[in-house]
Amino acid sequence: MISFEMANKGDAGILLLDGDLTVQRAGELHAALMDSISRADSIVLNLEQVTGIDLSCLQLLCAAHRSAEKLCKRLTVTSTKSGLFRRVVEDAGYARHSGCIMDPATSCLWTGGHDG
Repeated sequence: MISFEMANKGDAGILLLDGDLTVQRAGELHAALMDSISRADSIVLNLEQVTGIDLSCLQLLCAAHRSAEKLCKRLTVTSTKSGLFRRVVEDAGYARHSGCIMDPATSCLWTGGHDG
């Protein structure tokens, strides 16, 4: 289940993701990302309970980040304890040293745009 919670701090929210984020759940993930962006100015994606991620969901995360940037909002990722997110990003060839041209805030999810 994917759930969104507004944090106690103003316009911030946490999107809790779990299970396998694969093409079978892409529609659910897309809806949750767009809903979160519409409701909060700063969104943190919590991936602690994610057990798998595929390329389709990485693409959705990238598109959501671009959408947030266009709306002057912030979308970041908390890394999983197991390092799953970072491994998948690297294996997919998404890891970068700097963000794309559409990333003026330098918050790219594929560089340092996560909490660790």
